[in-house]
Amino acid sequence: MNKTGRIIGIVLMLILGITLLYFAFQPPHFLIFMHGNTWRIGSGLIGVFFILAGVMNIFHKEK
Repeated sequence: MNKTGRIIGIVLMLILGITLLYFAFQPPHFLIFMHGNTWRIGSGLIGVFFILAGVMNIFHKEK
């Protein structure tokens, strides 16, 4: 994979993870289905996974 694609992938993972964590703590009012506790827990877990994957991709060395 070229360097530009790798950087774009890392940035998108981090942005998506941060957005999902933000929605877990403060869901938007116009999306009613996000106010349940199940959605918040799931959104938080997936957000943490995306952030962890993005950070691990930053420090991954290519062969």
